[in-house]
Amino acid sequence: MRFDIAPNLSLRLLQPDDADLLFEVVDQNRAHLRQWLPWLDRNTTREDSRAFIESIHHQHDAGKGFACGVFRDNRLVGLCGFHEIDTHTRSVVIGYWLAEAHQGNGIISRCAAFFIDYAFTELGLQRVDIPVAEGNMRSRAVCERLGLSDQGTIENAEWLYDKWVNHIRYSIGADQWRDAGDADFGASGRQ
Repeated sequence: MRFDIAPNLSLRLLQPDDADLLFEVVDQNRAHLRQWLPWLDRNTTREDSRAFIESIHHQHDAGKGFACGVFRDNRLVGLCGFHEIDTHTRSVVIGYWLAEAHQGNGIISRCAAFFIDYAFTELGLQRVDIPVAEGNMRSRAVCERLGLSDQGTIENAEWLYDKWVNHIRYSIGADQWRDAGDADFGASGRQ
């Protein structure tokens, strides 16, 4: 499974033999990622990365969603994808992270737009949510750039190593996404 998003930018379902690559990117960006992601202490070996890749394959095989490696110039630089799809509410949460050296180039905006579009056009879902730590201004800017609405603050939403952080719940519905068809980002012809 591979999706070409833009010149030199693609998404690909990671394979077990990508575990070393994934671990290296995580390990090289550990301090950067630790600012906003709570799972760094549970991902300390190459085997942890391999187990994560296996889990996203199980999720995909069960029809519950998937996550892809973000590749820039054929080099793994991050991850973007769906947390488990809620079939009852026809909604999904998108999560992502990017290596520090690759931020500020629109990579995550393009990848998140692809996943939003895919959720609505390919999976027939009705709502996409992206919860973002209140202080994560870069990630909040991605959501706002893509037209997601701030649905409010979730107090103490996540334990981040030594403190609770609030989340801003960003959301967009299928109709809103279609109506914004002339927006700057998206997988179906939006650039």
